[in-house]
Amino acid sequence: MGETRSLPRWSLAFTSGLVALVCGWAATVLPWREWTVFSALTTVVALVHAATAVAALLGHPGRRLLWRLQAIVALTYLAYLTWNLLTSAVYIAELYGGLGKGVAVSLGLVWTIVVFFTVPLSAWGLAVTGGVRPTRPGKVAAVGLTLLAGFGLVRARQAAAAEPAVGPGDTARLQELVRGAIVPGELRPLPADAPSLMTEDPATCPEAPAPGRATIVATFLAPGIADRPEPVTRCVQAPTIEAAASMLRTTLAAEAFAGRVKVDVITGVRALRPVVPVVDSMLLRPGLDGVCEGARCLMPWQLVALDQFTVTTPIPVIPELRFGFEPARIRAMLEGPTRTAPASPAIDGLVRIETASFVTDGAGELHALRRMRRTDTRLDAPSLAHGLAGAEDYIVGALGQDGRFEYNLDPFSGRPSYRGFSLARQAGTTLVVCELARDQERAREVATAALSMLAGTQRRHGEMSALHYPREQKVREIPLGNTALSAIAFLSCRDLVGDRFDADIARMTRFLLHMQRPDGSFHPLIDIETGEPIPGPDPLYAVGQAVFALSLLEELTADPQVVGFAEHGTVREAVERAMDYIARDYWNLFASDFFFMEENWHCLAARASLGHHRHAAYEQFCLDYVEYKKRLILDETSRVDDELVGGYGFGNVLLPHNTGSAGFGEALAAAMAIRRAREAPLADDETFMRLALGFLLRHQWDDVSCFACSADRPIEGAFGEHMASPVIRIDYVQHAMAAMGHGGRMLGLVDEE
Repeated sequence: MGETRSLPRWSLAFTSGLVALVCGWAATVLPWREWTVFSALTTVVALVHAATAVAALLGHPGRRLLWRLQAIVALTYLAYLTWNLLTSAVYIAELYGGLGKGVAVSLGLVWTIVVFFTVPLSAWGLAVTGGVRPTRPGKVAAVGLTLLAGFGLVRARQAAAAEPAVGPGDTARLQELVRGAIVPGELRPLPADAPSLMTEDPATCPEAPAPGRATIVATFLAPGIADRPEPVTRCVQAPTIEAAASMLRTTLAAEAFAGRVKVDVITGVRALRPVVPVVDSMLLRPGLDGVCEGARCLMPWQLVALDQFTVTTPIPVIPELRFGFEPARIRAMLEGPTRTAPASPAIDGLVRIETASFVTDGAGELHALRRMRRTDTRLDAPSLAHGLAGAEDYIVGALGQDGRFEYNLDPFSGRPSYRGFSLARQAGTTLVVCELARDQERAREVATAALSMLAGTQRRHGEMSALHYPREQKVREIPLGNTALSAIAFLSCRDLVGDRFDADIARMTRFLLHMQRPDGSFHPLIDIETGEPIPGPDPLYAVGQAVFALSLLEELTADPQVVGFAEHGTVREAVERAMDYIARDYWNLFASDFFFMEENWHCLAARASLGHHRHAAYEQFCLDYVEYKKRLILDETSRVDDELVGGYGFGNVLLPHNTGSAGFGEALAAAMAIRRAREAPLADDETFMRLALGFLLRHQWDDVSCFACSADRPIEGAFGEHMASPVIRIDYVQHAMAAMGHGGRMLGLVDEE
């Protein structure tokens, strides 16, 4: 009884109860399926800790045994997680060519958190309840487990590598064989209104692709109903790649129309086996791997076109975190409409295939592709001019009759959508048209229509107005951001469209001035019925947009001939207070020595102010921010695939997003303008700008990579979210165009006008 009384009670109850709550939350929230091994084991850990906490609260003598059991269960659970994290890391590193900083840090944090919640309490419990005395059998078992673990890690690494499916030969040799199989003179003449090569149908091969069996899959246009061209997929197999290429030539000569032909040479195969659930969804590399079940196969480009790499949400409470594939969905597509039962969710039975990818353009010239993008893209003045023109054409073509830009577009189906439409992104797109469009007359028409749409969403209170969408929605609280960014667009477009929107600008900028606090910061919301700002934290993005807009207003009102706006001195004082606040108090945290949030708009505001309102500390805020962002730009030392160099991201596993990379380019261009005004060196900035712009050009849809894009709507010049997420959103294109235009000017690759 004395030993029981000596055991802690309240501290044990608190710490065990805390671990029980954390594990209970993890078991119910983190898994994306209702029942997993992780959820079951985590639930057991939670229950054991809960039982110990209850026994401690009651002062029950059984808490000694429960605490010891709890320690053994917790440490066993830690060993289980450690093993799975290690094998997962080894497998993913082998498959993707490295974990990348983001994944490695994430796995390390997960392990550290589990250690924090298990080791101290378990070590304390074992020490208090009798300790641990190593025995000879225990030492032997430990050595055996260590050897077994090492063997398991080696097996995990070997399991990721594909078995070669063709004989020795590099991509250049395969490209020559494919080029020899596609002879334009042997193919049917192509009608002018031919469709794209997009098809959801899997290839059906004579046998399952396997080592020692050369397999080539080709997608091309062949005669369909009434001899109209329609996409078909054919699979040829032979003992050697040369024989398979000869069979491909015969097949194309018998069936194919001239024009585009997509060819995938299967170079490696690997049967998929379960690793751990999160890793299982990543066992196909986006854009690099296809998948087969038996003799039916989907090529890597088809999986991307069908958006199959953004379907898993491993943490339901973070729905924006989307990556990976689901075996059931893949099987449903492989089996087609003939399936009679729900597709199995098991990964067993699927085979990962690696391919060498080629496509002919409209003139019949063959190009090598990787992740559906050309491998020969280079950054120079002509290519950048072409990329800018393509982005501009896409944006102009996206303008609807009501003045809205199409918000989303599936490039392969051609279906547009306004779901999630955003005034801020409408305004940002209008801004880039006014800043960078080459065709000024066309830009004037587009900007006038887009600005008219924005002006129609005003909600007025007295002499000020705030913007909110949709028009018919009754609303009382309106955020700062939509109006702030729209005001930038109206002010930036004024030289192009004239003074027709001056009354709207005056009302919106009075709203911005009204929303500023005495210390220079801004309220996040307004009650539009009472006109009273609603206190709250600084809104992300909107603060920088407000400073940008007011700085443009300051420049405009400096002209005594311009009337109807707030008084120039009032505006200048507001801009000064805002810049003081940002430079001094906005990000005055310990964390600012390590990272920043998304502060691109402050850089753009500082650049816009160079000619009329210099503020050294505000400019330095931008320069510090850009220096931080440089840490996240992938370069030649980052050990990533060539097509990802220049991206803003963490490695091969989590693909860099085009908007993040473009946003860096926008901010860097502004920082370079500031450095130039300070007569500071630009060599380091120029290096990073070339990386960023090269990345964007590689990821832009062009006439070659768009072989499967819809023919109903021009897609060339647009951008998806990243290489594995094809859906185009208007702001992806807007930010990329801004980065290419302003960044190209700073590099001297684009003429300044």
